Amino acid sequence: MKRLDLRSPLLFAIAIALLPGCRHLPEAPQELDELCGYLFQHANDEPEDLTIEAGAINLDAWLDINIDATAEGYSVNTLSDDAVNALDDGDRSLDGVKGAAVGYTSENDLETLMSTLVSASPADMYPDEYLSFQRTWNGDPDCFAAGDCDSLEAESFSTLSLPAGIQADVDSMVQYRWVDTEDFGRIAVQRTWMHVPPTLNVTWLTVDQQYYVWMFIPNNDAGGSRSIQATWMVASFLGTAPPEDFVLNTVVSSMQGNSTGLDDWIASH
Repeated sequence: MKRLDLRSPLLFAIAIALLPGCRHLPEAPQELDELCGYLFQHANDEPEDLTIEAGAINLDAWLDINIDATAEGYSVNTLSDDAVNALDDGDRSLDGVKGAAVGYTSENDLETLMSTLVSASPADMYPDEYLSFQRTWNGDPDCFAAGDCDSLEAESFSTLSLPAGIQADVDSMVQYRWVDTEDFGRIAVQRTWMHVPPTLNVTWLTVDQQYYVWMFIPNNDAGGSRSIQATWMVASFLGTAPPEDFVLNTVVSSMQGNSTGLDDWIASH
């Protein structure tokens, strides 16, 4: 039997690929703009697809260098039509979409953060933002909080108090995931989108669509965890595209409050 000549780069690559346990991670974006859209699109992929793990690896590398640059908000405008049209039966156009991302480092581990997110009401954790909140579970939140179930969904109905005196009645789908990875151990992701445009108490602003993703990874060097949140909106301001600063300031303020409010709630409970 002829031996395989592994001096050939191609044959060497094939031989390595056949070794037990060898993985082929899909290619994920390396820059935050494209990476946030990738994380939203693949948040509900099967773990064996390795798409979420590939995104987490690149996110970890990006945050190692750039997390401070996201503290006041980082513009991210890349979200694909394929990503949003695969969510449900809705037909969406992302013309004019604008988004922002915020990074955060927490002393709390993922298990504490995720169990709190599904066990506590946002109306209690964020009383200045939520005037009312109702969540209908599709799955067992206690099982998910304990880490024994990998996924959980909920329909949420809320009334939000936003800057500039805006109130919004919002109907959203929320998904939570645990994903076991080789590089980090367990990571977590939350994905949210609005089913229909919200009902607002003002006429000068309309919001046609909003999408959101929150990815958590262990902070293996220092303990605790790191995360990135990203929000995208398709909105109009007096019938035209809203000022970018208005969109960014609105969503950035909300995301900053998500992170600090979650940690504050854990500390006081």
